Amino acid sequence: MIEIKLLVDEIDYDSLVDVLVPALAGKLGASGGILGSILAKNPDTAASMAHTLLKTMSQEKRDDMLVQLLGKYREKVLNAGRSAAAKKGIGIQLCDIAAKKI
Repeated sequence: MIEIKLLVDEIDYDSLVDVLVPALAGKLGASGGILGSILAKNPDTAASMAHTLLKTMSQEKRDDMLVQLLGKYREKVLNAGRSAAAKKGIGIQLCDIAAKKI
């Protein structure tokens, strides 16, 4: 087993929103909640809201949020990485992901 750590800086949160919000909007709609249903039917509105929220946050707060989300959705992130690798024909077993602010 090999441990690989990635150090990232200057994350483009706007492009991250553009990728993640459409995927999350569908899942929110399936959850049965009113807000989730509205956002699922209007992914552009959901993305706009996320962009607006990110613009009000400091870089430190955005980083804190990402670290928390990676911790909370660790298994889902790993599964997404596994699926992406498999689709590209890459034989790899992703075992763990962790994030902390330094």
